[in-house]
Amino acid sequence: AAAGGVNAGGAAGTTAGGAAGGAALGTCAPPAKLDQPITKLSQTGCVDPKNPSHFAADVIAYEVNSPLWSDEADKARGFKLPSGGKIHVKDCASEPTLCPQGNADTGKWVFPVGTVMIKNFSFDSKLVETRLYMRVDATTWTGYSYAWDEAQTDATIVPNDRVHVSFNTGTRSVEWNYPNRLDCDKCHNQAAGGFLGPETRQMNRMVGGQNQLDKLTSLGAFETAPPKPYAAAFVTPYAGQLGAPPASATLEEKARSYMHANCAYCHRPDGDFPSIDLRYDIALKDMGICNTTPIKGDQGVSGALDVTPGNPGASTMWLRVTSDQPNMGRMPQIGTAVVDTAGAKLISDWITAIASCP
Repeated sequence: AAAGGVNAGGAAGTTAGGAAGGAALGTCAPPAKLDQPITKLSQTGCVDPKNPSHFAADVIAYEVNSPLWSDEADKARGFKLPSGGKIHVKDCASEPTLCPQGNADTGKWVFPVGTVMIKNFSFDSKLVETRLYMRVDATTWTGYSYAWDEAQTDATIVPNDRVHVSFNTGTRSVEWNYPNRLDCDKCHNQAAGGFLGPETRQMNRMVGGQNQLDKLTSLGAFETAPPKPYAAAFVTPYAGQLGAPPASATLEEKARSYMHANCAYCHRPDGDFPSIDLRYDIALKDMGICNTTPIKGDQGVSGALDVTPGNPGASTMWLRVTSDQPNMGRMPQIGTAVVDTAGAKLISDWITAIASCP
């Protein structure tokens, strides 16, 4: 394609010698035709075309305090804002119409149309997948998965189907599942804000000697920067790629942080499963789980409730996260195939510590 022309995915681009075959390089933006995404990751404009394992120079890398479980994969995260686009940070006290589900949504971020979120998944420092999630318009996000070759030279778009592979990291073989695009939309739903992760309490984190919120403010990324002092950071639930919880962290803080990141995008009043509200700031009495009869069955344990105080084995909330059967009530329903044993232990300990329902 000629410079400034249209590439195979429909997004405007410019010719760059670093892109495969000298093809037109995309601008890291949603494709003009959503069913025709750019085929090669190196051509999207979201990564360095000469070294696709690195983000493009205009992509802002970030970390979160409480990560989403992804079958033990390590992750690198980044986003690109469209030209002139800025992030809106919800302040429920001053703009209640943006927070119909109450003040628990204060600090959630709304990304502008044209934003592209980028996430690399790796094992043993070897990339297996890169996902691009793009805000197309006021109500629509769309996601694309790219499968890395074992030589780590480039990644290729995954068909719009669930694909299972055994990926060789060089030291072992790992099982990996690429989602279909509908899977992406089920988790990254409108109620959750379209994209999971970036919000003030997740992003209140020191990276490279600087608070990420300070960095984003200096870059002019916000319409209005989060007010100082910043809302208290979520604690990291357990030791992992992003560090460990502070010694002062309570069981309540760790378990609620984990549930907020891994469950609350669906389990909220306007989500796909509105009877349960697992957002961080919701009191136990208002979560809809304590001594509550489960809507979708008892997981084979007669008399099990959503949460039975002091008894995780009679609590479907724990039974579901420990199930190894994704199609038999496992939580999360999609997006993972491996039980998060550390997360399950947190939930077990939290339920055990509940003496009675408020």
